[in-house]
Amino acid sequence: MNLNTIIIICSVLVTVAIVVVAIYLIITLVQMKKTAREAEQVLAKVNADLEVVNKVTTKVAEVTDKISSPMIAAASAIFYVITAIKKKRKGCGEE
Repeated sequence: MNLNTIIIICSVLVTVAIVVVAIYLIITLVQMKKTAREAEQVLAKVNADLEVVNKVTTKVAEVTDKISSPMIAAASAIFYVITAIKKKRKGCGEE
């Protein structure tokens, strides 16, 4: 084999390798395009679902704002007193 034949064989091999890499990259880009399209659809659905969640949380906030805070404070105080009494009874029983 002379040097020209070896150079031609190497050139053909490099060309084939470049074509294979190009085909692989094209296939990868097509798959990425499909994935991006599906991700876009999923994000649109999530966005729509978040709008529903936002409406629900707004309603919950409205309801909690309507609950009068003196009632909550009174319930909290009663709970604290009952808890303290239970602790005191439990402490007396241990002695």
